[in-house]
Amino acid sequence: MAVVTAAEARAYIPTLSGDGEDATLNTLISRFDAVAAGYMGYPKQSSGAVSMESGTYVEYLDGPGGRELTVTAKPVVSITSVYDDPDLDYTDSADLIAASDYTLYGHEGRVVLDYNATDAAWSVGNRHIKITYVAGYTGGTMPKAIQHAACLQVAHWYQGRSHIGRTNLSSQGQTVALQTLELLPEVKMALQPYALATSWVG
Repeated sequence: MAVVTAAEARAYIPTLSGDGEDATLNTLISRFDAVAAGYMGYPKQSSGAVSMESGTYVEYLDGPGGRELTVTAKPVVSITSVYDDPDLDYTDSADLIAASDYTLYGHEGRVVLDYNATDAAWSVGNRHIKITYVAGYTGGTMPKAIQHAACLQVAHWYQGRSHIGRTNLSSQGQTVALQTLELLPEVKMALQPYALATSWVG
């Protein structure tokens, strides 16, 4: 499901009535997702997409030691597999960490080994950890602030299509400066609390 629906975006554009422009709005919504996700620090999903929407990630991490492991994309919906493998092979079942051996704190992106886990700690070493997981927002979990930001930006892009690449407009001897089509300041402010603070390694 998209960040917002065309109907939700349409409500921010008073000049639109009916669904005749919904295909254009859906395209802009999709592009907002990619642009905003890049601004917020989301890495590429295994499909190659950059998106805030739920998708699969494959991440290789340095073994941190201790019981806690932190992934990049958040919120984490589920973990498909975690390998802790000093040989960097990631296929041996002996290196596969059982799901019963850790606890996932999805909003924080933390994977914590249980006290009674087979391994007492994550190993220490370069790229010892391979984790495959699903992270991002679904339609039901997309924060309202992000949806508001999407509607603001899509409305701005839709209404500004006629002056792409132009910085001013002249008419009847008057020159008016045009607002650029980059992310609006209020959109950036709405997105900032959801930005990812960690760096991607993969």
